[in-house]
Amino acid sequence: MSEDKKVKDYFTRAARDFDEIYDNTGGPIKRLANLLFRKGMRERYNLTLQFCGTGNKSVLDIGCGAGRFTLPLAERGMKLVGIDYSTEMIRMANQYVKSYAENREKPLPVTYLCCDFLNDFDTKEKFDITLAIGVFDYLKHPLPFIQKMKDVTRGLMIISFPAKYTPQMPIRKLWLATKDCPVYFYTKARIINLFGSANIRKYEIAPIDAGFLVKAEV
Repeated sequence: MSEDKKVKDYFTRAARDFDEIYDNTGGPIKRLANLLFRKGMRERYNLTLQFCGTGNKSVLDIGCGAGRFTLPLAERGMKLVGIDYSTEMIRMANQYVKSYAENREKPLPVTYLCCDFLNDFDTKEKFDITLAIGVFDYLKHPLPFIQKMKDVTRGLMIISFPAKYTPQMPIRKLWLATKDCPVYFYTKARIINLFGSANIRKYEIAPIDAGFLVKAEV
């Protein structure tokens, strides 16, 4: 089985469990694990929304999951396209939008697509902001992904990277190995090299717990 297929299968199986991290729901052991090991997810969520700002912008959320970033950004007046290659994640995202719309006079400007960004997503549109949060963790070859993001962006690229040398790294690697899901980690030097190879010169690397959040201008 290819690595892409392993990741896709994992997120289809674990879609509900993964999404619950954002609400810190589940049993006591899971909530404790969220508190101890997933502080970085909360940090990158808040910082990503801060980087995006407000206003009439178009946003492409790659690896959108169940839409945890798309809904608050749409509330700020932005037009969202969310893509994910997990059918279960997209199903959950559409359900959240439907439930949310029941309490609003107008539908949120959000469209979800189930597809593989690198191999299947074909558009001539350029977005003001592109997001890839929690995506590069699972990419064996990240440079082509960055290059394609650059091609569809006319403003900001916001990307998260898990850090290589942290106490959480071996625990996470071992856990995902039991789920037959590959995972990759990054040093700041490698991130700098990747953006240099993509000919992206203007960017900021913000440290977060167990990782980095990069805001790049293109």
